[in-house]
Amino acid sequence: MISTIRLSIGTAIALQLRTGKLPVPPTTAYLMVGDECLNNCAFCTQAREASSSGELLSRVIWPEFDKETVMAALEVGGNYGLKRICLQCLIDPSMLKDLPDLVKELVDRIGSSVSVSISAVDGMMLDRLKEAGAARIGIALDGASEQVFENIKGGGVGNPYTWGGNWRSLRSAVDVFGSGNVSTHIIVGLGETDEEIVSTMIKSKEEGILVSLFAYTPMKGTKDIGAAPDLKRYRGLQLARSLIMDHGVVDGFSYDTTGKLTGVPGEIDRLDLSLIFQTRGCPDCNRPYYNERPRGPMYNYPRPLAADESEIAISEAIEYLHN
Repeated sequence: MISTIRLSIGTAIALQLRTGKLPVPPTTAYLMVGDECLNNCAFCTQAREASSSGELLSRVIWPEFDKETVMAALEVGGNYGLKRICLQCLIDPSMLKDLPDLVKELVDRIGSSVSVSISAVDGMMLDRLKEAGAARIGIALDGASEQVFENIKGGGVGNPYTWGGNWRSLRSAVDVFGSGNVSTHIIVGLGETDEEIVSTMIKSKEEGILVSLFAYTPMKGTKDIGAAPDLKRYRGLQLARSLIMDHGVVDGFSYDTTGKLTGVPGEIDRLDLSLIFQTRGCPDCNRPYYNERPRGPMYNYPRPLAADESEIAISEAIEYLHN
């Protein structure tokens, strides 16, 4: 039985379970369940071999609370108008068997839309989560190519996952939850090429899967993969993501011989620049400061951009494409 739940520190403050200032409040309540993760993903502070603080997931602190305390706070709702609940699930067998019951309790008691972010699972679990009332599911690829996936999330780090297996789980999730209700994540900066990222985003779009981009965030206690990605590169890939996910563009991207993105199709000035560089993913998800410090640099803005911020961001994207 699940008796404790961790909350992102922003969610805890929004629900008045912790005190503190919120430069940008979360628009989704982020909950994490599971005591210890069996996975060993190279980038993750919750990996079984990581020596990071157990309170961390990426840069975010996740204090633990009694489940009933969290439920009562969610029923009241706090002061910030949280619009959805997202469950971040560690791979903890003792938790997973009770996960559908927790989803059902959240749906029945809170009445909010609930999404589940989880590693690749079988069809039986997908069916159980759907029957419990989950509206969406996210199954992260993280790596943008088979080789990168193997190195950071598969057999190369002692995990049981494969590139093909994750894609099969994503396709099964689309069968269960429907096109547009399944998400995946790609982390930029793990050794992939731009062409591999764009190709995986196009494939996801064609299969009814929503892609969110993350910037690799080096964290103490995890495996040394390298530095965070160049911001201008990230801007170029955010632009490509918007063309693919928001506008259905799947042809016309160009690359140099190393796989670097050098051109995108269409007229960029017709795009909504206020959205491209914000956190993009499931509805009402802004993930404040998951990849960045409040002082920046801002990879994913957790709020609408000011006009000058949009202009700088698009100029960074264009500069990257042309250099």
